[in-house]
Amino acid sequence: MEAYDGRQVVGMDLHRRRSVLVRMSEDGRRLGTARITNSPAELRKEIARAGKSPQVVLEAGPIQDHSS
Repeated sequence: MEAYDGRQVVGMDLHRRRSVLVRMSEDGRRLGTARITNSPAELRKEIARAGKSPQVVLEAGPIQDHSS
């Protein structure tokens, strides 16, 4: 894949134990996909791959209360 120096958009699909992050160019080209376990270290590592000041968006889906 060619190098991309522009601003990246990171889409996050969050789940209880694991999440999927997709990095894209501003014009919609997919730059990378990562499935991570939900830990601060893994999240920092993947967000850092998106360069300086990425736009981060979260999937808007049903919210379930698992506290009970």
